[in-house]
Amino acid sequence: MALDTSTLEPIIDKFSSLRFWALPPAERLDYFTYLRENDPISWHGPPDSIDPSIPNAQGFWSVVKHADIQYVSRNPQIFSSAEGVFIDDFPQLEQMLSFIVTDAPRHGQMRGVVSAAFTPKHTRKMEEDLNRIVAETVDSVAHLGEGDLCQLITKLVPGRVFATYFGMTDPEQIQFVMDAAEQLGAWNDPEYAHIGSPLQVFADASMKLQSVALELAKQRRENPTEDLMSWVAQAHYEGQKMTVEEVGVFFALLAGAANDTTRHGMAQGLILFQQHPDQLAYVMEDFENRWEDAVNEILRFEPPLYHFRRTATEDTELGGKTIRKGEKLALWYVSGCRDAEVFENPDVFDVTRPSKANPHQAFGGGGPHYCIGHMIGRSMLRAEMYEIYTRMRDLKVGEPVLMLSNFMNGVMKLPGTWTPESR
Repeated sequence: MALDTSTLEPIIDKFSSLRFWALPPAERLDYFTYLRENDPISWHGPPDSIDPSIPNAQGFWSVVKHADIQYVSRNPQIFSSAEGVFIDDFPQLEQMLSFIVTDAPRHGQMRGVVSAAFTPKHTRKMEEDLNRIVAETVDSVAHLGEGDLCQLITKLVPGRVFATYFGMTDPEQIQFVMDAAEQLGAWNDPEYAHIGSPLQVFADASMKLQSVALELAKQRRENPTEDLMSWVAQAHYEGQKMTVEEVGVFFALLAGAANDTTRHGMAQGLILFQQHPDQLAYVMEDFENRWEDAVNEILRFEPPLYHFRRTATEDTELGGKTIRKGEKLALWYVSGCRDAEVFENPDVFDVTRPSKANPHQAFGGGGPHYCIGHMIGRSMLRAEMYEIYTRMRDLKVGEPVLMLSNFMNGVMKLPGTWTPESR
């Protein structure tokens, strides 16, 4: 579709305005296409949702091409994560996001500790827990015949999975964490406007997650059990351990970021397969050999995160533009995943696209901050896809309610109907 450039400039001036993000997704993608082809490193004013009284409220550079996103991601000495990862600045509060807002050397130390906890034995147990929880969740709803798939499955599954990884058993506490996780990435969505400004929404969610995670971290350090939080709390890397506070912060991150991204990724997958039933049939004909390509294509076509941000540590050049020290850069994964220089027919959803030809950026652009939980995320999507489409074979989804956000490619509600199983 040809883009009407006569309406482009007013919106590009406020690229992160809520007016832009309220546009239909297809229209937003047209603007990203325009930028990739005409101005791949472009300057934009500060986001609407930033409180103008914040000293570092400023504009940012948009990085929209796959290669440029990759370059910035793989050069953390020039492009720092420690100053924050959102274009909406939340001073100090972003420090609650664990090692994704740190640079070397502390980033490598903390990531090493977490990685050390993922032993083959622990990974097998996590996979077994994940598969069991997905099967139990779908089993509990297959007889209903209708309902909001977000509440019944896509929000509930990651919530229960990560609750198990945390060693949580109290249903009220689990629900509390799931709700706070949703809120963490939805600071601009009207559903949470009653709490206050976007800054207050984010702060409130962060505090909720921190309160639970810190208490659990203290318990697991003193009395470890067979769960991921205990393993991380006890793990060493090059003689280093995380402090109890760092373990708590990491799990607040996991509850929020990892939980929500997996939830929205599956919801987007359900929508895509509704639109492309032939592709669903193709996957289910030989699920074991085709699920991985399908999951990667879902993540490419509808990446759960629109962006992460970096801050320049020195004056540098990128795409022919001069980036000054202290200036922010938004890495638009939603655009890099549609780059025609990397992906053949990028605007076509194609589950036959082999994973080796699908270097999507849904988990980041590479480098030290590449998503540490990407294997868990893929496994969860695989298990959900299999259970849903073998137990709810004639599933039909209705019109989704999308999250209003410049950060999360979220689905708030997704009605569905299917022939109920007899019990």
